[in-house]
Amino acid sequence: MSQKQEVITTENRLLAALTHGAILTQGLGLLAGVIVYVNQREKSRWAAFQALQAAVYQLITLLVVIGLWIVWGIFYAISFIPIIQQPELYEDAPPPIFWIGMGSMVIPMLFMLIVGLYGLWGALKTWQGKDFRYAVIGGWLERSGLWKTD
Repeated sequence: MSQKQEVITTENRLLAALTHGAILTQGLGLLAGVIVYVNQREKSRWAAFQALQAAVYQLITLLVVIGLWIVWGIFYAISFIPIIQQPELYEDAPPPIFWIGMGSMVIPMLFMLIVGLYGLWGALKTWQGKDFRYAVIGGWLERSGLWKTD
């Protein structure tokens, strides 16, 4: 029975939705995807594929989030250079670059929000029993040979 002809049970929908929704845990959700994939690959190709997609999506986005936070931390640390070099000039208020550094924190936070909402969209779609593909990842998994569609 191919993935397209598979009967999607409530359990399959729940497992798929949980793996996509686990994006909210930023990192631990990756484990949920791997565990469901390993446990379902012989039982439900649909649930296993959804879990594999979710795990890959969460791994990629986790790496990007870590990179964004590192870049932000470096930029924020650089914003302290004027304060360290001439502390007497900034006794009353920090330099403008400090506020730019603080404000740039919104970039990784916004990315995390978008990533989380997209994962929740996948959770909703799979809970409804609909097939869900992440924009690049779904097709890539099918073409790469990591996932065979029968």
